[in-house]
Amino acid sequence: MIELYDLAGAHNLRFSPFCWRTKAVLAYKKMPYTTVPVRFSDKAKLTFSGQDRVPVIKDDGKVVYDSWTIAEYLEEKQSDPKIFPGLGLKEACRFFNLYVDRTVHTALFPVVVTDIFECVDPIDRDYFRKSREERMGMKLETAAAKRPEFRARMRAVMGDLNLTIAGQAYFFGTMSYADLCLFGSFKWITAVSREPFLDATPALKDWWLRMGQQLGI
Repeated sequence: MIELYDLAGAHNLRFSPFCWRTKAVLAYKKMPYTTVPVRFSDKAKLTFSGQDRVPVIKDDGKVVYDSWTIAEYLEEKQSDPKIFPGLGLKEACRFFNLYVDRTVHTALFPVVVTDIFECVDPIDRDYFRKSREERMGMKLETAAAKRPEFRARMRAVMGDLNLTIAGQAYFFGTMSYADLCLFGSFKWITAVSREPFLDATPALKDWWLRMGQQLGI
């Protein structure tokens, strides 16, 4: 059975968007798996993979890391149902994956960073504070004060996604890794925060609810 090394926070909360992408692919393909919780301070658990980030999977002695690379591996291992279901869709999904990482995440993260901090295991909070403050160039308390300002960028990006999904069931017209990728990122947000980031985007919210029902996670 596939073994997934999965980021864990306080009370065993699972909150990595990248791990959720892998879990979304596994759920869509109905592939059984187990998880191994990994805290920020547990990186020694990942030494076998030759790097220190989740997700990592072990599958019959095969070790694969990085959510995109894992998606490719799982598609090769079990092609039905496909996550790259047509000519050019793998390349399109790769672009969408980068868009989510570089645009969607950067719009959402500053809004919820202080919520994430509260969900991190207490033993990891010093690490999280230092690393995220360095990334943002500001204290967490400053980010909290700027939350209303950050919401403007978040709403703009959510609005673009809403316009894209309106009138269709999936982002590329058929279920693909693009949908699973974004679903994983939204699972991250809903795991750590009560921020109503979908309230002004009815088509996107409908897509989110449909995806959750379809995947069962």
